[in-house]
Amino acid sequence: MRGLSIAVALLLACGDGKSGQKDAAGGGGDGQGLSDAPRIDAALADSAVLPGPACQGTTCTLDTQECCLAAISVCKPAGTCPSQGFLCDGTEDCSAGVCCYPNNGGSHCQTNSCQQQACHVDGDCPSGASKCCPKTFAPPGYGVCQAACS
Repeated sequence: MRGLSIAVALLLACGDGKSGQKDAAGGGGDGQGLSDAPRIDAALADSAVLPGPACQGTTCTLDTQECCLAAISVCKPAGTCPSQGFLCDGTEDCSAGVCCYPNNGGSHCQTNSCQQQACHVDGDCPSGASKCCPKTFAPPGYGVCQAACS
């Protein structure tokens, strides 16, 4: 019962979400200039911090899951995806080598270079294919190194 009372008190303290007031204080503590923390794009967060392929707002477990491309992409055990399975979304997911898109779809780590290397930013790409362009037929946020984006 006490836990329920605490939960209700916390909900009431948060407000109804309709007042227009933001939830993060911005400075002097006087209630003025309130603002929310900036939204972080899931694909960028994955490329900067999380090992494993990004997958529809989550990150699959590196080396044991793949992002299975579907209307709503989901993490599945590696090797069980009935469609295209993405084991990596950038070189940060590969302990040795690079993340590659083979001609038959999906992605995997490869020890040598490949024709279609996965990337997050231009700096991930080799010379000759120095632009990181959006990858079609891949989960949102996936990139591929190309000479120029079309």
